[in-house]
Amino acid sequence: MRNLHVFFTALAEEDLDQIEDYIAAHDPAAAARVRAAIVQQSLELGATPEKGMALKAPRGNQEIGVRLWPVSRYHNYLVLYRIEPERIRVLRILHAAQDWTRFFGKS
Repeated sequence: MRNLHVFFTALAEEDLDQIEDYIAAHDPAAAARVRAAIVQQSLELGATPEKGMALKAPRGNQEIGVRLWPVSRYHNYLVLYRIEPERIRVLRILHAAQDWTRFFGKS
């Protein structure tokens, strides 16, 4: 299988910025490490897109095909993504304490 390009949506980029800003308020070096780990793990999805688990009961069209993968080193962060024919689309990067289902809205 070929390596797929990994594309971060604007919302995923915003999530990364917010995560980094929140952690940086207490420890800027830790914020950079967490962001780098999340980005690196997300990029690995290009080679192994099936790593994450598919949502078991999608509640609407926006959730169909969405997969969820906890960040290995920082399990509190979840990468939500979709496998597309030519790329991996990272939709959101959220803290596990957040109700991620509310980020899809109604279909």
